[in-house]
Amino acid sequence: MTGTDSSSPPLLEMRGISRRFPGVLALDHVDFDLRPGEVHALVGENGAGKSTLINILAGVYQPSGGSLELLGKPAVLPDPVSAQRAGINVIFQEFNLLPHLSVAENIFLNREPTRGLRIDWPTLYRRTGEVLAQLEIELDPKATVRDLPIAHQQLVEIARALAFDARVVVMDEPTAALSELEIAHLLDLVRALANRGVGVIYVSHKLSEVFGVADRITVLRDGRHIFTKSRSELTEHEVVTAMVGREVTHTGCPPRRPGEVVLSVRNLSSGKAVQNVSFDLRAGEVLGLAGLMGSGCLEVVETIFGLREATGGEVTLFGQPLHLKGPRQAIHSGLAYVPDDRKGAGILPDLSVQHNISIGIVERLRRNLLIDRKQESAVMSEYGSKLSIRYASPGQFVSDLSGGNQQKVILARSLAENCRVLLLAEPTRGVDVGAKQEIYSLIDMLVEQGIAVLLQSSELPELLRLAERCLVFASGKPRGELSGKEFTQPNVMALATGLDASQIRLTASQESEV
Repeated sequence: MTGTDSSSPPLLEMRGISRRFPGVLALDHVDFDLRPGEVHALVGENGAGKSTLINILAGVYQPSGGSLELLGKPAVLPDPVSAQRAGINVIFQEFNLLPHLSVAENIFLNREPTRGLRIDWPTLYRRTGEVLAQLEIELDPKATVRDLPIAHQQLVEIARALAFDARVVVMDEPTAALSELEIAHLLDLVRALANRGVGVIYVSHKLSEVFGVADRITVLRDGRHIFTKSRSELTEHEVVTAMVGREVTHTGCPPRRPGEVVLSVRNLSSGKAVQNVSFDLRAGEVLGLAGLMGSGCLEVVETIFGLREATGGEVTLFGQPLHLKGPRQAIHSGLAYVPDDRKGAGILPDLSVQHNISIGIVERLRRNLLIDRKQESAVMSEYGSKLSIRYASPGQFVSDLSGGNQQKVILARSLAENCRVLLLAEPTRGVDVGAKQEIYSLIDMLVEQGIAVLLQSSELPELLRLAERCLVFASGKPRGELSGKEFTQPNVMALATGLDASQIRLTASQESEV
């Protein structure tokens, strides 16, 4: 894809890398190399060993065995500072920002330009603007990071890594919180980096991105190296099969049998973020919400659940007006919400798997002043089995589970609360392809049982797989509804970027006549 020279010595070479943790062999004699000007994708299911390999490169972990060379010379990376000094910059999936500092201070942390003993603020802001301009990001360098939405915080993380004069850049799920257009811009930037001779290790569960940007692909499974091949030698199906160790069948959206209207939204508004939104949601159906970042579709879900104040319109649930002052009332009314930020707003990382599932029904489990632990254990057993949650014990910290199993725990909590309407925001963000298919099957099962699902997702294939119709948003307003033959990826993107709905219907009808 670029002019990488396979005859040139590798920038990075790892041979026979192993890493043991108590009771676990996370990496088992793994080989990996990176050439100058190459994008080398590293893929595998959660738990395959990708994060451990990245942490060794970042100087966070030391290998239990094997060797590492940089530019043909043996290298030891005892800590993250050493890795950065060696020219390795890692963009971790989990944010590593200082939220109380500005965008500029985060990007140039510990490298701020100075004038005498003081920070040269004009130069800092100017250089930050230049870095952001490379990424085509419109952010105020003076903005405080904690005030930014998740997607913008991810962009700050990327900009900080790119501000270093790095020879090796590792990107761990860099597009997890980005829109389709922003992903396209980022992939263009990745290629531009490679064209300048930088080696990029690209880690992603989204194989469409991998096949769009990578020169070579390495698959890990269960801590072992399965293969490294040129992208041109592979198909997505072959990569998925290698990742999970079995054939994975991809199904379309199953036929739904919608029942009565359970949630009715009329002219709902929340400031400028949500403006005059109306729709009906029926039992046993999935209604998709699509749009670019900041389009308003996520904000609609948050407003319905009481996380945002409604400034206009009305919502009725089972025919009764719904006036929410917060999420607690929403839960008691029969609504459940799976947030887009699983780590920050979904799981309670310092609690066990069992407590994460039962936290929403504590009052129901209470006997006098004590929790009925036997009943709590029964709830854990029921939903752990029903959703096939994989865990070592009910007392295991939920933060120790894979992303897919954490998402199942959040779904189990919602089911334990006896929800009738499930609000899903980015339900498979950051989970691997095997877990994604399991979550899709779980959603199918819930819908078959009569639960109504409102699904917001930035992944268009996900919307097409789960929903039979979709509302598309732009600038806080619904631009149109798509269903049947009109519900296609090109039509969703056309509406999201400004094309009128009537033009799409005309296009679809004309195509059907050809």
